[in-house]
Amino acid sequence: MSERTEKYEEVHSKIEKTISPYVTVKIFMPEGVDKEAFLKLENDSKFIETLQKQVKKWLTHEKSISKKQQ
Repeated sequence: MSERTEKYEEVHSKIEKTISPYVTVKIFMPEGVDKEAFLKLENDSKFIETLQKQVKKWLTHEKSISKKQQ
């Protein structure tokens, strides 16, 4: 990749995160799982939607714990 392309990608990523924030997550393949099926999850909209719901639950849970500790 050229230096110019790398700079473009960096700026593009910053703009994208400013407009619509997101987190990139690495999920390691569990043992005993079919590799092809696992890799397909990256483009599975139902899987992504489920993860988004879990993130919302997690953040809501963490927020309530923080309030109780105050």
